[in-house]
Amino acid sequence: MKTIVTEYQFVDSFRLCGRESQFTVPALRALFAYFEAFEEDTGTEITLDPVGICCEWAEYPSAKEAAKAYGFEWKNTVLTREEASLEWLHEQTQVVQFDGGIVIQLF
Repeated sequence: MKTIVTEYQFVDSFRLCGRESQFTVPALRALFAYFEAFEEDTGTEITLDPVGICCEWAEYPSAKEAAKAYGFEWKNTVLTREEASLEWLHEQTQVVQFDGGIVIQLF
């Protein structure tokens, strides 16, 4: 048995399980869009698990902050620190960008 989840229900599910402070609403909307695209692209259905998402994903205000949290060092690059960080993160994990920050799958 399954239920189709709307963006509103997805976002609200984090509030209902006490995880509303884990992500901003824009980050949750971006994750919802990412998961929907993933389902369409792969034909794989995803089970809504807000606690699991909180354990597997993290929001950062910038790629630079996320990369810094993982010890990335900016050396000999013509790219800005943000661009170099984003490039490095894409090589390491899944990255979901949105206006106001990024969400990465923890690695």
